[in-house]
Amino acid sequence: MITIDLLGFGRAPKPTDLAYSYDDHIAYIHSAIKSLHLSRFTLVGHSMGALLASRYSIAHPDTINELLLLHPPLFKDREEARNALFSTSRFYRFMLTSRLRSAGWALMRTLSLRHISAHNKASREGSLKNIIERAEMNHDYQRITVTTTFLVGTRDRKEYVKNIPHLPANPKITLVQEDVAHHSPVFHPQLIMSLLSTP
Repeated sequence: MITIDLLGFGRAPKPTDLAYSYDDHIAYIHSAIKSLHLSRFTLVGHSMGALLASRYSIAHPDTINELLLLHPPLFKDREEARNALFSTSRFYRFMLTSRLRSAGWALMRTLSLRHISAHNKASREGSLKNIIERAEMNHDYQRITVTTTFLVGTRDRKEYVKNIPHLPANPKITLVQEDVAHHSPVFHPQLIMSLLSTP
């Protein structure tokens, strides 16, 4: 198993002159995969990573044996995404919208010894605006051409569960609903492994 820090995350580059768009993220993922000399592989993405994994599979379908999408944000449009994110909690709203949010993120990095929140403002806010808030999973769902398992947790955000019936039909995708919350890869790793056809 190989894990890749997404652009702007962890130890990955965090350029300040990028929009952190789909194109930026997919180009970075592709360069990382090329550096590993992988020709075909199973691709797993969680949350925003699932949005990027689905888009990567659309751009490079010949490289994917199997796609596993875990808890991708399923918002119907940008307005629903913003409303859902901003209503999560006062703390979350502060970290997203306050004029003092940069200080808040700096404090969080310090308290966690840089183990979490290792973003800069450009990577954090660019990815939020240009990936998560764009709410394009419905569109990408119908464009996927590789064998895919798509996990939605019934204890995840209510918007995701509500929007499941509106996903377009795609015979390549097996939709799985489980009684788990958003962070099932951390708390239910056996479930995740069971979803892979070749663990």
